[in-house]
Amino acid sequence: MPKWLKVVLVVLLALAGLCGLGVGGIAWWFGANKDQLRADGQRIMAEAKAFGATTDADGCVTKSLERLEAADGFIAQAEQKVFLRTCLENTLARPDFCEHVPAMSELMAAATWSVANCNERHARDPQACGRLLQAVMEFCEKDRRREQVR
Repeated sequence: MPKWLKVVLVVLLALAGLCGLGVGGIAWWFGANKDQLRADGQRIMAEAKAFGATTDADGCVTKSLERLEAADGFIAQAEQKVFLRTCLENTLARPDFCEHVPAMSELMAAATWSVANCNERHARDPQACGRLLQAVMEFCEKDRRREQVR
């Protein structure tokens, strides 16, 4: 076996080992923190339900973006997406809210829409804002499917 092939195999084995350690570390962290994550999720959903009952869908988006600006880290950003999704599901009705929201399957339109919305709202982190606004597109797709069934 040529020396270069041995080097490539050793590097690939080392990378596979590192990936395995990374996956194992992530699994351990989630296992060790699952109770706290569950409690935080329930608290956030309760806050979102209460807030959603007092506002419309635009209010949910505005509040979620405010909370996102104060959030730090991936978990906190995911929590704000849960807040927005739950708030939208419990908000006061506004029939025209989803009118200009593209389907997530329309990749270019969805990307253009989320970038434009994040720019209009002067989002500090446009990528996090775009991920958050996916909850709006998911909500509107779900809403459109409900309308089709009726």
